[in-house]
Amino acid sequence: MPKAGDKAKVKVNVKERVVDESCDLSLSELSEIPVREIASFKRVTVLDLSSNRLVNLGKNFSILTRLVRLDLSKNQITFLPEDFGQLEQLRHLDLYNNCLEHLPISFGQLRRLRYLDLKGNPLTPAWEKIVGCCSTQRDCQQAAKNTVSICANYKPEFIERERLAAQETQKMAGGGDSNANSTQTNGGAGGGKKSTKPNNKKAKAKKLAGAGDNELTIKPVNAGGSSETGTGSGAKSNQKNNQKKKNSNGGSWLNVLSRAALSSLMTFLVLFIINVLIIYMIMFKNPDIADKLVEYIPHQYRDWILTKTEIFRLRVTDWISEFRTPPEEH
Repeated sequence: MPKAGDKAKVKVNVKERVVDESCDLSLSELSEIPVREIASFKRVTVLDLSSNRLVNLGKNFSILTRLVRLDLSKNQITFLPEDFGQLEQLRHLDLYNNCLEHLPISFGQLRRLRYLDLKGNPLTPAWEKIVGCCSTQRDCQQAAKNTVSICANYKPEFIERERLAAQETQKMAGGGDSNANSTQTNGGAGGGKKSTKPNNKKAKAKKLAGAGDNELTIKPVNAGGSSETGTGSGAKSNQKNNQKKKNSNGGSWLNVLSRAALSSLMTFLVLFIINVLIIYMIMFKNPDIADKLVEYIPHQYRDWILTKTEIFRLRVTDWISEFRTPPEEH
């Protein structure tokens, strides 16, 4: 078995590690990925490279465009290639316990990515804010969503700012000694004027770097809108719309209830009038029909119903006679 510090290449028979659509190369102490051998198996969509000695993915890793699930956990990967976004079919990416500080902007092309685990990586504060804690599966799903959206909306001018800032810092590091010597030889006022130039350059470099960092950190907050004022006005308009909807819903319910009460009252009155007319027609106009209806009443209830109806008939006739008689005769 090769030692941890040994740089000798470990050869693995990829064909023996391929089962159906997956290729398991974990725990193989690989320092380089056999990309060409893996690419020869066109059916492979799941690749496991966990627990190896990988420091980078190599130059040609992006040709594995059929990968859907990729496990690179428990390695020493310090950076991902800039063309990593060409793996557009990727849905699951595990980068747990590596040495990544940042991610390539090409992550914005991974539109199908639904899971991203970056626990155990020394990410910069800006990227740590974007990615989150990744402690649960839901956190990893949210990390994938945030990372892809931020990288997709990350504009090229911000990259140019970072590049210029890096160049300025390199110039300052290389020209610091020559500037110090020139100030000592010239002396006096001339030396003071020359000493201000590197300070101005350093301030410019800091401003450029700060602008890039601010854009990167503020971007996830404003990913859904153009600015803070836009989000504030949008929230107010949403509140007004919700209040209008609530009021309209309350008014509609009241209208429905009032209509239902009115319709029920009207039906009750109509049914009451119809019943009174039926009783009047049966009891006073057609007694034969009343006798026939009595025959269908059960025996145990017939006497009680007949007595009650007779009492009701007498009272109605008395009321009608009183109503028809003139007041003087009454």
